[in-house]
Amino acid sequence: MNEITGPNTAYRQHIKQALRELACAVEELLAPTYPTTPMPRPREFKIGHYVWPYVLDSGKVWWWEVHAGQNYYSLRDPRQREPSDALIADLLKECKYQPARILRVAEQIRAAAEWCRKRAEGRRRHAEEILQQQQRAAEAIEIDVALNALGR
Repeated sequence: MNEITGPNTAYRQHIKQALRELACAVEELLAPTYPTTPMPRPREFKIGHYVWPYVLDSGKVWWWEVHAGQNYYSLRDPRQREPSDALIADLLKECKYQPARILRVAEQIRAAAEWCRKRAEGRRRHAEEILQQQQRAAEAIEIDVALNALGR
């Protein structure tokens, strides 16, 4: 098989699709909420020999980065908004193009994506709860004002 139709292309596409899912899930996680809700405490995921997200010693979280030691890659090429070809190539090379290892790495990536989706949903629910609490407080104020107007 040649490079265009061979298994390497399928392997590359499999990893690329998993990274796309993670990138979409990160976007969902980072989406602003109204009212503003805090970001979740990051959980580090092993993706091959990389770790996602990249958490600095200062506690700052780089949600778009995976790293191993001093090496790091962006989840996607900012010019193309696609997964980084260099990251895909490095992961395939680490897996030695073995299908079972490629599947394991894709599962690790998808586990990180699922974590993001669940935390994003939690942030949305938190924002909804805050709005409900504010609504109840506003209603309580209106009732109190009405009662005071009636001479309580």
